Amino acid sequence: MRVFFDQTQNERGRLDSTYSELAQLLKDNDIEAMPYSEYMILAKKIAECKVLVFGCPNSSKLRQPEVDTLKRFVENGGGLFLLSLSGGDRGLMNNMSKISEGFGISFENTAIKDERNNAGLPTMPIISDITAHPITDDVRELLIPSGCTLKVTEKATVIACTSDTADPPKQPVIAVAEHGKGRILCVGSYEIFRRGGGLQHPGNKTFAVNAFRWLGDQVVTPKPSKVAEEQKKKEETPMPSVSKEFESTLRRLVDAVFDLQKDIEKVSKHVSSVEDNIEKLRDQFQDFAEKTQGQLGVMIPAKQFQSDEESKEGELKDDVKALKKELKSVGQLREHIEQRHSSGAMPTESYQEQADKLDKRLESLKKKLEKKEKELEDLKASE
Repeated sequence: MRVFFDQTQNERGRLDSTYSELAQLLKDNDIEAMPYSEYMILAKKIAECKVLVFGCPNSSKLRQPEVDTLKRFVENGGGLFLLSLSGGDRGLMNNMSKISEGFGISFENTAIKDERNNAGLPTMPIISDITAHPITDDVRELLIPSGCTLKVTEKATVIACTSDTADPPKQPVIAVAEHGKGRILCVGSYEIFRRGGGLQHPGNKTFAVNAFRWLGDQVVTPKPSKVAEEQKKKEETPMPSVSKEFESTLRRLVDAVFDLQKDIEKVSKHVSSVEDNIEKLRDQFQDFAEKTQGQLGVMIPAKQFQSDEESKEGELKDDVKALKKELKSVGQLREHIEQRHSSGAMPTESYQEQADKLDKRLESLKKKLEKKEKELEDLKASE
């Protein structure tokens, strides 16, 4: 099967760079991937391929005759694969939706984030809400970095959605449609197949092979995903009563934590208010002491508060304590991403980016701590 990757629209997904690993994966599965660079897009030029891919056009728009050609390409049995990025057509200044909306799909001006289900960064969401379909066979989850959501009508079928903790929640990110003799597949992120990025995720590799085979009509009989069957069996298996009790206990614990957090915030506000009042009383008493001493000649121990040196020492101790606490917290986070990377849960590119940031932060904190400890040591020596 021959697949063309368009290069007439300044695509970000290119076989010689960002998609080089994808090209090798397809080759290993008897799918020939080739760049297409003949402007304009003409029916006789793309008739040689079974599937045509647009890997995120950047600041470039197809002309109406080209759009019409692509629609006829699908009607006559071709497979069309459109991949976008966060921001959709508007953010990328292309007109991909002009092709896909006729098949019931369009790319929205959104940027998907998920604080809980991700591969190290909120912009790298892990998608597990997957519909049974030939292209999701044996796919348990997908990594879809920097994606946009899709608007899908009844003409098309939603294949994958964001989680309920994502922003935006429960929205389509992958959709398919069949029209005439052909098929179309839309994905909200071209980075799903990016070298060193999304393609490092095992589910993405399986999805890639499935997707191109389906678009090329190499899947004769659609079969439900084995993963979906496993999930269905789990759902049908009655859960023991202890699990319900555990879930109830866990919910109460979470509620208690949130209540405690609110109480701590209230106490913090009260403490801050008390400290402000104490400071005002100190100033008032100091004024009173000075006036009384001047008028009556009575010596009042007005300096019963901390000296400047004592105050400075207290501040330095607080700073040292806070820096040590932050240093410990950042160190634990560094260990956490190291473990995720070692276990294969975090892509190398993402791990390296985060590790560099955390290492710089640790170095900065160490320098600040050394400086504060030196100041505290010098202050004590001068007393």
